[in-house]
Amino acid sequence: MCVHGIRRWGPAAVALTLLAGAFQGIQASPAAAVGCFRATCSGKDPIEMGCDDDAELLQQITEPDGSVVIRLMWSYMCQGVWAKVSRDLDTSPDYVYGTLWTTRDPEGGVQQADTTGLLADGVAGAYTKMQNWKKTSAKACWNDVDAQYDPMPLKYIVNNNDASMPTVHGSCTDWL
Repeated sequence: MCVHGIRRWGPAAVALTLLAGAFQGIQASPAAAVGCFRATCSGKDPIEMGCDDDAELLQQITEPDGSVVIRLMWSYMCQGVWAKVSRDLDTSPDYVYGTLWTTRDPEGGVQQADTTGLLADGVAGAYTKMQNWKKTSAKACWNDVDAQYDPMPLKYIVNNNDASMPTVHGSCTDWL
């Protein structure tokens, strides 16, 4: 009786085995491996680490004339955040800096900056290194003054008065 059952199911078992082998060839490939996660992404290049593969735009600011665009980017897989600046080479200011500003306290505290530096002649865009998204608030800015210049600093309150500087020489995304 066992021998007879094997003969009857033998061809079906072979067909199922072959079919399973065929499906192995069309399985979805595993997600691309990334080179860092959260704290290990701080100071790393998002492209080199593979974090741009799933990059999402958190916020974008475009100048009214379209000459400069600043973007705050992030990667879910890496849990990293960075700034990306692009410009129209014909209409943008001669000096364009992109900066990622981060702080651990969105209501105040010390700001840290990572910058693209001055975009060289003929360079239409650049991006900053990443920071750990989990431990920070971040904003992306561009300006035409200097790499460490923040055109929209945090609100500075002195003796119960708003001592913040006016917004000049660039723009920023909101703190996120």
